[in-house]
Amino acid sequence: MRKIAHFLSTISLLLMLTQSAQGASELPTLGDATSGVVSAQQEHELGQVFLKMINSQVKTLNDPELTSYTEALIYRLAETSELQDRRISLVIIDSPQLNAFAAPGGIIGINAGLFLYAETEQEFASVVAHELAHLSQRHYARRVEAAQRQRLPSMAALLGSIILAAAGGGDLGAAALSSTIAGMQSEQLRFSRFNEQEADRVGIRNMARAGFDPRAMPKLFERMSRMEGSGPQMEFLRTHPVSRNRVADSLGRAEQYPVRNYQDNPSYHLMRMRVIVESSSSPENTARRLTADLETGHTSYPFATRFGLALAQLESGDTSKAANTLKPLLASTPDNVYYRILDNRIRFAQGQQKEALANIKEMLRFTPDNLPLTMTYADMLFQDKQYTAATRVLKTFSRTRPDDPEVWYQLAEAAGKAGDIEEVHKARAEFFFLTGNFDDAIKHLEYAAELPGTPFSTKTALKERVTEIQEYKKRMKL
Repeated sequence: MRKIAHFLSTISLLLMLTQSAQGASELPTLGDATSGVVSAQQEHELGQVFLKMINSQVKTLNDPELTSYTEALIYRLAETSELQDRRISLVIIDSPQLNAFAAPGGIIGINAGLFLYAETEQEFASVVAHELAHLSQRHYARRVEAAQRQRLPSMAALLGSIILAAAGGGDLGAAALSSTIAGMQSEQLRFSRFNEQEADRVGIRNMARAGFDPRAMPKLFERMSRMEGSGPQMEFLRTHPVSRNRVADSLGRAEQYPVRNYQDNPSYHLMRMRVIVESSSSPENTARRLTADLETGHTSYPFATRFGLALAQLESGDTSKAANTLKPLLASTPDNVYYRILDNRIRFAQGQQKEALANIKEMLRFTPDNLPLTMTYADMLFQDKQYTAATRVLKTFSRTRPDDPEVWYQLAEAAGKAGDIEEVHKARAEFFFLTGNFDDAIKHLEYAAELPGTPFSTKTALKERVTEIQEYKKRMKL
C-alpha cells in the first residue's frame, strides 16, 4: 500500500510539473535546447525533482568505487554524444534486476544488475549510450508534445512508472506502465517505437565515436531476446522491447563501422566482481565458489576473480587469506587504485590503522578529491574514532560533490560523533533536501540558526538557505 501511495503522489506531482512546463505547441529541431513545449532548463528542473524522489523512495547502492567508475564511463560517452546540456546525474539502484533508464534533465539510472548481465564493458557501454541518446534527442520533451495533442499526461505517468520499477515494484510497476501505454493511441505507440530505434542508431554512432565496439549493442540485445520472459529480472525488456527486427536493425547499423580490436577496461571486470560480492548473502559461499573458479580455470578474467575472492575473504573476516590472495595482483599492478584501496582496507582490519591511513592520505596527495579514496579515508578515520578529522575531510569534500546525498549523510554521522551540532544540522538539511524532504531540511537549518553562540554571519547564511529552499518548493509546486 505504501508503494501505491508513493506512486500516486509521484504521478500527481510529476503531472503538475509537466503541465506547468507545457507552453508553445511547437518543439525545436533536434538538438535545439532554446525553446519548445519543454525547454532544456525545464527538463533539468523536472529531472532534479525526479532524482530527489528516486533518492527518497528507492534503495540505492552507495559504493564510491562503483560510482566513480560508472561516472567516468558516462562522461566519456557524453563527450562524443549529441547531448548539449551535459549536466548529468547518476543513480545506481541496489537491485539485481537488469534495468537502466534515462529521465529528463540528464538523469541516468542503472541497476546494479546490469553489471551482472553485461559480460563486457562494451556491452555495458552500449546500454549507457542508448540512454544518453534518449536524452540527446529529447525524447521526453517530444513525448509531452505528443501527449499534449492527445490530452494525455504520458510524461508524468511514465516517470512515475519508472520510480515503481526501480523500487522493485515488479508487477505493480509493469501494470502502471502497461496502463499508461494502453491509454495512448496507435500514433503514440509508433512514436515510442521510433524513439527506441533512434536511440539505438544514435547510441551506436556515439559508441564508435567514443572508441567502443558498436557491435556490442546488437550482441547484448540478441542475448537478452533469448532471455525474454524469463522472469522479473528482465525489467529492462518491458520498457525496451527487443524484437528480431530491432536486433537485425542494430546489427546492420553496427556492421557499417570497421572491425577493430577493442580492449575492455580491466576496471569494468573489477567493478562487476564488486557487485557480485556485494550482492551475495554469504561472502563465505562466494569465496568458496571463486576459489573453485581460480583452481579449475573456470574464469575468463582471473585477475577479477582473484580481486573478488580477496574482497569476499575480507567481508567474511578472513584477513590473512585476503592479504595473500591480493598479493599477486599488487605485485603485477602496484599502481592500481582499486587494489591499493582493498590492500589498505585489509591492513586496517588487521590492526594496522596508522599505516593504512597514512597510505590513503598519501594517495590523496597525488589525486585530491578522488571519490573512492576520499570516502575510504573518511570511513577509516570514522572507524578509528577520529571523528573531528573525518568531519573535516567530508566537509571539504561536500564542496566538490554538493549534490551527493551520501557525502552529506556521512558528514552528519561524523559530525554527530565529533559533537559538532551545527554541522550535524547543516549536513542533515542538505541530505533531506537532496532526498525530497524539504520540511525537515528547513527545520534543521532553523535548529542550526538557533544554537547559542552561532555567529551572525552564519545565521544570515542559514536563513538565506531556508529562503532558497522555500522558493524552490514554490517554483516547483512542491
